[in-house]
Amino acid sequence: MEKVKIAYASTHPTDLFPLISAFREIIDEVGDVAELQVRSGEDLMTAGQIDEFVQIASKSHLVILHLHGGKKSLACFDDLVSELEAAGVPIHAQATASEQDTELFKRSTVDKEDYWSITRYLNYGGKENFKGLLLYLAHRFGGFDCAVPEPERPIWDGIYHPDFDHVPTLDEYLEQRHAGGRPTVGIWFYNGLWQSGNTAFVDRLIAEIEGQGANVIPVFMYSLKDVELGTHGAEWVMENYFMRDGRPIVDVLISLLMFSFSMWASGGDKEALAGENGTQEALAGEKEVFLTKLGVPVIKGIMTHKTEKEWVESIQGLSPMDVTTSIALPEFDGLLITVPVAARERTERDPLTGAKATIYMPIEERVGKIVRLSLNWARLRHIPSEDKRVAIIFHNYPPRDDRIGSAFGLDSPASVWNILRDMEAGGYRLDRLPEDGRTLIEEVRDGVTNNRQWSGPAEMATRAVDTVSGDLYRKWFCELPAGVQNKMTEAWGPPPGDLFVHEDRLIIPGIINGNVFIGLQPPRGFLEDPAAIYHSPDHPIPHHYYAYYRWIRDVFGADLVMHIGKHGSLEWLPGKGAGLSSSCFPDIAIDDLPNIYPYIINNPGEGTQAKRRSYCCIIDHLVPVMHNADSYEEMAELEVLLQDYQHVVSEDPGKTQDVQRRIWGKVSEAKLDHDLLVNEVATFSDFDSFLDRLHDYIHEMADTQIRDGLHIFGEPPEGSRLDEFLVALTRLSNGSVPSMREALAELLGHDYDELLRTRGQKGGHIIEEVHCLSLKLVERFHQENFSPDVIEALEDEVLGKRSEKMELVLDYIGRSLVPRIRATTDELTAVLAASRGGFVSPGPSGAPTRGMADILPTGRNFYSVDPQAIPSPAAWKVGVSQGDALLERYLKDEGRYPESVGMVIWGTGTMRTKGDDVAEVLYLMGVRPVWEAQSGRVGGIELIPLEELGRPRIDVTLRISGLFRDAFSNIVALIDEAVEMVAGSGEPHEENYLAMHVAEDVKEKIAEGIDPLQAKEEACYRIFGCRPGAYGAGVSDAIDSKNWKDEHDLAEIYVKWGGYAYGRRNYGITVPDDFRRRLSRLDLTVKNEDTREYDMLDGDDFYSYHGGMIAAVKALKGELPRSYSGDSSDPDRVKVRSTFEETKHIFRARILNPKWIESMQRHGYKGAGDLSRQVDIAFGWDATAEVLEDWMYEALASKYALDEKMQEWLKDVNPHALMNIAERLLEAIDREMWDATEEMREELRGIYLEIEGMLEDG
Repeated sequence: MEKVKIAYASTHPTDLFPLISAFREIIDEVGDVAELQVRSGEDLMTAGQIDEFVQIASKSHLVILHLHGGKKSLACFDDLVSELEAAGVPIHAQATASEQDTELFKRSTVDKEDYWSITRYLNYGGKENFKGLLLYLAHRFGGFDCAVPEPERPIWDGIYHPDFDHVPTLDEYLEQRHAGGRPTVGIWFYNGLWQSGNTAFVDRLIAEIEGQGANVIPVFMYSLKDVELGTHGAEWVMENYFMRDGRPIVDVLISLLMFSFSMWASGGDKEALAGENGTQEALAGEKEVFLTKLGVPVIKGIMTHKTEKEWVESIQGLSPMDVTTSIALPEFDGLLITVPVAARERTERDPLTGAKATIYMPIEERVGKIVRLSLNWARLRHIPSEDKRVAIIFHNYPPRDDRIGSAFGLDSPASVWNILRDMEAGGYRLDRLPEDGRTLIEEVRDGVTNNRQWSGPAEMATRAVDTVSGDLYRKWFCELPAGVQNKMTEAWGPPPGDLFVHEDRLIIPGIINGNVFIGLQPPRGFLEDPAAIYHSPDHPIPHHYYAYYRWIRDVFGADLVMHIGKHGSLEWLPGKGAGLSSSCFPDIAIDDLPNIYPYIINNPGEGTQAKRRSYCCIIDHLVPVMHNADSYEEMAELEVLLQDYQHVVSEDPGKTQDVQRRIWGKVSEAKLDHDLLVNEVATFSDFDSFLDRLHDYIHEMADTQIRDGLHIFGEPPEGSRLDEFLVALTRLSNGSVPSMREALAELLGHDYDELLRTRGQKGGHIIEEVHCLSLKLVERFHQENFSPDVIEALEDEVLGKRSEKMELVLDYIGRSLVPRIRATTDELTAVLAASRGGFVSPGPSGAPTRGMADILPTGRNFYSVDPQAIPSPAAWKVGVSQGDALLERYLKDEGRYPESVGMVIWGTGTMRTKGDDVAEVLYLMGVRPVWEAQSGRVGGIELIPLEELGRPRIDVTLRISGLFRDAFSNIVALIDEAVEMVAGSGEPHEENYLAMHVAEDVKEKIAEGIDPLQAKEEACYRIFGCRPGAYGAGVSDAIDSKNWKDEHDLAEIYVKWGGYAYGRRNYGITVPDDFRRRLSRLDLTVKNEDTREYDMLDGDDFYSYHGGMIAAVKALKGELPRSYSGDSSDPDRVKVRSTFEETKHIFRARILNPKWIESMQRHGYKGAGDLSRQVDIAFGWDATAEVLEDWMYEALASKYALDEKMQEWLKDVNPHALMNIAERLLEAIDREMWDATEEMREELRGIYLEIEGMLEDG
């Protein structure tokens, strides 16, 4: 007999404890029959550690590699296995039981019988099976004569409680531990933790739940169903431990599991859904999550891979692996993301095996937090509706009276009225149901608001719904962590500060209606302390902000809070990116209140931030109806003139010059010569070419999709609005369903792309004809109640011929799309379900009109993407097209390639498109992703050879958003790796601009005395973002506060807020000089938009980030850079316009369009507030990027302020909006951004003074 020598390496977190225990028992019971050396993946990170293990392994009888996540979980796998193969050591490599990894099997060199025997021991796990494995190996490889036990199936699932010395049945457990009249919390966690005894944090959770007066049913389980292993899977566990007779016996479930059930069907069924990209995300959206049957909130408790010390000290919060496995993927199941409850700690090295095991230890304070939050969700199931107290919060940014209820795409007053109506019908106590949304807003405005312009503190205190005494607030304040207290005191003075304070009492705006409080989210603080914009991107919240939310929780006694629409400030407050601590301001504000958040479906990024940083349950809502802009006013008149011209040319040539003059006159009157960059001489030198361009421009404008007003929560579009929306939703193909527009063009004998190419000739008219025919067909289909049975008859009637593609589209509309849209009523159903402590089903997110109509219906808790799968292959295709279009446009403008491009990238677009912008960045640098064949995830990158690329590699500098930083740290690392790869390629500098610039910067830095290695690292900084823990670009805050003079001020702010470098080795290192250097080198700036559901004039962040970059470059270089806006709203036909062109395009298609203006007027106060904000945003773009010409200001003034009907309407529904419009236009004149006539100035001043007087008089 020979003592068997075993080398064992594992990345499985629950292996080591039972293995070590088993080894000790074997020695005690059998003797010294084996020598075992054990290492975890963390013990094999350095070359020295790997060499030591190879030396041990090369003298062993066998090496076992047990890898959770396959070979990629062990970075040294390939090198290690190669050395072991060379040494002739038998290798057994396998993944965990839930993973199918044929590659590991192929790399194993033990014989098959041994392989499958060892596999069974490892798959079953636990101490007894490890003892069996050791005896098997001693017998098989060491010749030890002993009885070898067969692998024994463990108890895969059962109830665990530290007070029990066995696994009880559910009946036994309930009899002994369940008390009536208490909420009951379920917990489920991995079987491996139970097998290994790694349950300290579970024990702490159990104790905390029971200590807070609730029952707990803790269950260990193997999450996947596997017939061969004999595991039941999560759904069976749910039905047999948390349900009885089809009803839940728990009120809330805390999940300590990672990954997603939805992305993998039970039993390992991984068949992808046939959809846009065949993605697992699409599969998850189509199959109802089995948790829906349980019907209770599922709270995600995070087990971080960091130690508690690392987590506490990290402003990032969680690792990229944590974000993927414990946040992004569980969101696919509808889990409510909360806080870390356990952190990994390493034990001392075991002297017998050399192992350092990983254990999970509780994070004490966070355990208390998750239990309080969970129990508050649980209690919603028991509090009668008539007793339930609800806080409904309107966002209010800027904090003016024209902007109460700010929410993109949503008529928030009407939506809240719908919620109140349904609440009253559901038994909630209201003193009165307001007549409508307008009445509701008037009641709110009659009380105290966030606008301090019209009332002094004494009057505000008198009219306030309540006040908080200084003594009570100081008590609350003292409960905050000391570091937080110091930050708030330093910024805002001793508590309670001065903001919203009268006689040592904090003022609470809002109204109370029965058991419902309707309030306004407090001001964030930058507009109240404008100087902070220049030095404090992570400015702490004012005392009033904290007091307001504490009042809601502790004085009003809210059982839940609703935040209405995209978006508020709470989720953007300073703190960790995810996995928040008690020192993070969002955590402080929301505390343990259940948070329900209606949110637009096409903004997964910012909604995801709300999920992860305010622990909310999203209820997604529909986008506003989209329809064609159509031509209007001068453009409509021009269309008539153009038709006349065609007639005159063929029928009455003598009148040609007269009509040409009339056309040019109308073009000049409409200022279209500014859009087309033409003058009279050039026009008449080649009038036919000019007409082609004019035709093309007008047709493109008219065919642009714009929003039809706002969505009202819970109300599906009806009548002609439904018809228009259906046409918009089928304009592009939806997965395997073809584009209606393209199918119809084909049926009429046309190629759609050829029509687009010839839009300036006949193509535009034919596209218009196709659109009208589409509408007519859908209208008739609607009249037949969208019955699929009538499709062929409708084709005959409307089209006069049939098409299989058209039949597919119409069938899709009738069977799928219309029912999905009509299910918009689920938005209200879901809000009330969540308020009762119910489960809200998950669903996908994105832009429905971008070929993604299958993400409907709304009323679900949307999820986003798997960060590791970005960019997707489909996104790579779009990104390449975007990059080519960008370079083609710059070549056309400048006659050369840009050496340096600045790009703004946000998390929202990345989530919507699965990474179009990321793909473009890589492609511009001449790098492409390498996808893993099995998972579809990005496994690495490679250089595109210069011969294949056919152009130089472009130097790209990124300004990423705080959300992108938080959600996609893996992508930050990927791009950083690409930069280093390109910089070190050794290629000629004339073919590699990035390497050229890095070399120049390295030379300069070395001359300044910087170490060469450090100089190289600094010279490669290309990813810049917000200060760690902070969000935004700061520029819009300065412009809203009017605290700026010129582009130099804006550049200072832009660099202050964005001068932090990110990469694999740096997380937000402060490098303003490097950021300035990059900005000063930019030839071109760009930001892409992937949908017309939003555009760059729809929000202040657009000009804050991109406009701010343009202003900063101008300040540093002395001239405006080339600046472009990419448009991939049709992913197959990307476009690039200059920011000047895009601004004019949006002005023409939407902002000045009576069709859009009138659609906003349908929404009264909210529509008026959005029009007012539109003027702010246009002003902000001009302040930063100088994109508005005088005629554009004049048109805004004429339509929004000087038109008598508009004035009367604004005075009626929202006079504050009219006042702000006039004030902002006057500011443009005063800052000499607009060379207005004195008459115009006086008219605007008169309007301002009139409204000011009217408001002062009450």
